[in-house]
Amino acid sequence: MSASPARRFAALSGLAVAAALAVWWLGSTRLAIDRGADAGRTSEDVLQVAWLVRALVVPTLAVRVAALAGWRAGAGAALAMVVPAWPVLVLAWAASAAPLWQVVLAEGLLVGAALVLPMVGRGLRRALPRGDAVEPVATAVGIVLAAAAWIAHDRWTFPYTF
Repeated sequence: MSASPARRFAALSGLAVAAALAVWWLGSTRLAIDRGADAGRTSEDVLQVAWLVRALVVPTLAVRVAALAGWRAGAGAALAMVVPAWPVLVLAWAASAAPLWQVVLAEGLLVGAALVLPMVGRGLRRALPRGDAVEPVATAVGIVLAAAAWIAHDRWTFPYTF
């Protein structure tokens, strides 16, 4: 997988995640308004789900692409997955009671992970002597990192817990 198709796939996936979040958020907000419930809580849920979904995808994507095409390609693909959701998150934040510093901190952590995790993939590429073993090992390492993030998600979803 070269850098361009990987980045294109990540960008399209990021746009798909952002579109799904927007549709879910707008639909559930409309239902909350119709029922007289708190629509701000739905916005906070969108912020948390957006962070969780992207935090689970970034390790797998960044490690695998970096192992195959280098750090720059891995970081680009990971950032292409993270960044497209920002307009939806800005709107969701504006409709929620979440403090701005918490949302910025959460997004900063995702950007940091998108820049650091490709180093793991690049290290795997250098550490494994056989080139054909790099792709499955990098994918497995990314999945293990995503699983670890899921297992620990109660501890790291702090920004949106009120």
